[in-house]
Amino acid sequence: MFVVTGATGRTGRVVVDELLRAGRAVRAIGRSRQGLAPLEAVGAESFVAEPTDGPALADAFTGAEGVYVMVQPNYIPDSPDFPAHQRAIVDAMTAALSSAGVRRVVTLSSWGADKAAGTGPVAGLHHLEQQTNTLDAVVTHLRAGYFMENLLSQVESIHRAEVVAAPFDPDIAMPFIATADIGRAAAHSLLTPASASDILELQGERDLSMAEVTEVIGKIADLPQLRYVRQSVEEFAAAQRRAGVSQHVTSLMVEVVHAINSRHTATLQPRSPRTTTPTSIEAFVAETLGPQLQTALATDESPRGE
Repeated sequence: MFVVTGATGRTGRVVVDELLRAGRAVRAIGRSRQGLAPLEAVGAESFVAEPTDGPALADAFTGAEGVYVMVQPNYIPDSPDFPAHQRAIVDAMTAALSSAGVRRVVTLSSWGADKAAGTGPVAGLHHLEQQTNTLDAVVTHLRAGYFMENLLSQVESIHRAEVVAAPFDPDIAMPFIATADIGRAAAHSLLTPASASDILELQGERDLSMAEVTEVIGKIADLPQLRYVRQSVEEFAAAQRRAGVSQHVTSLMVEVVHAINSRHTATLQPRSPRTTTPTSIEAFVAETLGPQLQTALATDESPRGE
């Protein structure tokens, strides 16, 4: 039996599906029975637990052949201390894994997790790696690249102004990856016998700059005027604050920007068949971003009440 934390999230749901497809028993952990219901419907056992509830997690992990461990990758916008929130989850999960005697662990980490600081919330994943490395277990850290799904926040700007706006250097190449590919890689790692702990960077189908991504979106969405606008860090921070993001979390997001633009956050492993995942940016735009953009455009064009 395998256990999947964050089972209702983008990567966790794929891990569950892949393990079930392989004919394995899966215990899916989430915060609510309602959220876990779709996983129960396809054959998973559901287990409701908060990610900081060590005793409950230890019960959930008991008897597991392997566990997929993830810490919420997205910010809590109004968090007064997001790193403390991350540490609380990591420490509870690590203690539970140890208590339950789990011998195989796969973590969702991130490019840049080799650094202890200066990477925004990725520093919390450095802590995850360090803590799980203390376990009497074979641990694989999947250091995933920049999520393609982050581009979905651009839909409004694209269809309103034909602009992709972000604070990244337009020519900095980043390892864009689809979250479904991360989930599939995690399931594969759990199912593959391993004798030693290791780190695997998941670098997506190819490295891409924001300028290149914008060009792809423009071609597939038939928006020849689409352009990339690099925001200043000050403009980016101000936009976050206007959206209700706390000063603390805004500072973490700014740190991410500086880390990527300065290459403080960077991939370390050579690109190879092992580090490369299949979903291209073209496929992601056509299958995921494009339909959301079309929905937004259709909403604008729908008849309005008088």
